[in-house]
Amino acid sequence: MNKMNKVSLTILTVAAILLVSMNMRPAITSIAPLLETIQAKLSLNSTVVSLLTAIPVICMGLFAPLAPILSRRIGFERAVSYCLILIAIATGLRYFASNALVMLASTAIIGVGLAVAGPSISGFIKKYFPQQVALMIGVYSIGIGLGASLGAGITVPLQHIFNVKWTFALAGWGLLALLSLFIWLYATKEARANISGQSNKKKFPWRNKRAILIMVFFGLQGSLNYSVTAWIVPVSQKNELSLTAAGTVITLFSLVQTATGFIIPALVSKFPNRLVWMLSSSFVTLIGLTLLSFVRYEFIPWTSAVLLGVGSGALFFLALLLPLDYTNNAEDAGAWTSMVQCGGYMIAGLGPALTGWIVDITNSYKYAFVVMSILCVFMILLCFSLYRSGDAREEITA
Repeated sequence: MNKMNKVSLTILTVAAILLVSMNMRPAITSIAPLLETIQAKLSLNSTVVSLLTAIPVICMGLFAPLAPILSRRIGFERAVSYCLILIAIATGLRYFASNALVMLASTAIIGVGLAVAGPSISGFIKKYFPQQVALMIGVYSIGIGLGASLGAGITVPLQHIFNVKWTFALAGWGLLALLSLFIWLYATKEARANISGQSNKKKFPWRNKRAILIMVFFGLQGSLNYSVTAWIVPVSQKNELSLTAAGTVITLFSLVQTATGFIIPALVSKFPNRLVWMLSSSFVTLIGLTLLSFVRYEFIPWTSAVLLGVGSGALFFLALLLPLDYTNNAEDAGAWTSMVQCGGYMIAGLGPALTGWIVDITNSYKYAFVVMSILCVFMILLCFSLYRSGDAREEITA
């Protein structure tokens, strides 16, 4: 392969990673602007409707152990391809969601696809971009942010433009998975052709204290992110915003997350102390949550959306990057990432369910955000525990 073709293939592969990662959130975030519609049409209470956010996240934890098994047998490339097919089919099934069972089942299937795709993409990055891991994880997180923004921001407008029912608006995101599949297959054609044999089996690092702490950190930041995604629209309406304006708030939240994904990889590369970034991002998140908990003014949701977008965008990037910091090859990276996401997403999935239960028993969104603030304090304490032995970057490069 000549130099020009190699550069073109690299660019195409980066674009494919971006597109694939854009499929990691729309199936979840597209629910948020239609939450009250779904709740009314399917006659669901707040606890049950919160499962539409919680179930895929929990499934991402439960089925994450499948990622290293499949990747070892068929390669990272084919594992991602099969996941995109599964996501496309399950998302399309939402068109037939005339009852809660179909919605919940399709949501669970999507969660399985996301569970395997995430660690497989991380392993793929570690394998093919070993010297540009932070940059490529940045691309991955940017794609996730873009997908989340699109899912939250254009689902309802597209529904109105094309004058379709809400089930069609949700199912339409399956088209993005199909487009991504075609680009991914073309970009990884040569890599798939060169897959040979099975790599050595890598065990989950359950006895590694740092891996456990990273897993809990991943879970807490995810729990906060998904809880905010689930409830920032209704709490914004309690601040006297219209449904349209409240929908714009979550779009702003997602867009700021995406913008942070563009900026944070370069900043982390220049100032590599992970502890500083983890603490500063956590404190920004805590301020945003506290404002939504205790302050009632029309501008508060907008201010909090920016703060929470910055904080959660940076925290998610760091949570993805940490397992790769401590591994030396693609197989180890896949095993660490799978373990971290296995336990982490199960912790994260409890967030929306817990806050939904709190909303039901208190009939107030305020206390749900108070609980999120408490979880954020625990996350700050965890950051100190994770790096209490010294400078984060020194430990990473040791």
